[in-house]
Amino acid sequence: MKIDLHCHSTCSDGTYAPAEVVQRAHNAGINVLALTDHDTLMGIDEARVAAEACDIQLINGVEISCEHTLSGGYGKNKSTNKIIHVLGLDFTDFEKMHATLQQLQDSRATRGQRITEKLSELLTIDYDELWQAVLDKAGGNPQAVGRAHIGQVLFERGEVKTVQKAFDKYLADNKPAYVAIEALTMQHGIELIHACGGKAVLAHPTRYQLSATRVRKLIEEFAQLGGDACELPANSEPVSTRRMVDRSIAEHQLAASIGSDFHGSNMPWRRLGDVPNLNPEQQGIWQSFAILA
Repeated sequence: MKIDLHCHSTCSDGTYAPAEVVQRAHNAGINVLALTDHDTLMGIDEARVAAEACDIQLINGVEISCEHTLSGGYGKNKSTNKIIHVLGLDFTDFEKMHATLQQLQDSRATRGQRITEKLSELLTIDYDELWQAVLDKAGGNPQAVGRAHIGQVLFERGEVKTVQKAFDKYLADNKPAYVAIEALTMQHGIELIHACGGKAVLAHPTRYQLSATRVRKLIEEFAQLGGDACELPANSEPVSTRRMVDRSIAEHQLAASIGSDFHGSNMPWRRLGDVPNLNPEQQGIWQSFAILA
């Protein structure tokens, strides 16, 4: 069974419509897929119709932006506030999930505009022109605007040499055009997912610009707050990173999750189905999904 429990469509910051993502997953030989757009369930119905047509088991999914303060460390690094992404998988209460996420979507629209305002000043570009280009990239939906859309626009305009450079120079946490997103606390995010009947998964724990010590601390605190599983690092990450995450998963008795974090043509290095393998002793979170029982 080939599984991918983390991917995005045009309903957030991916470049393919939900049905197209499912079709591409089918072409990649995937049997079980979760569409996990940022803070929205908007693409799931379309994805489900496509999944039924090509015999893929679609898992209800979402990627929730959560605030979390990591303590520990020394001196000025004693604590740090981070936006941590938590995947909600296999939940059943759509209404409750949607109502809470709607507030986050509204904040996403204004955040995109505020980032664009900052960039228009930094780069001396007309705001209306830049915002229209970003909106076009997000399919005309301001609530779908993510930093990946903005980075793509900067790259296409020749303001940066790559999309990654847009993040490194302007868009990443604490860079000149960064704007924090309104978010649930990580504890609230986990509680929401559980209240909706789902499983809470810590997404890509090694991608938050944290030291190894803090990555381990994040996994520990996620487990203490009742999280169910931790996503394994991508195959492209060092073996030492994977071993560190494996040890933390075992220590805190978490299940493991796997996902490509596919976004489409704006991040072509992430391919559907390109996911790490579990170690023999690891439990896959999908083994607890009601829908696969």
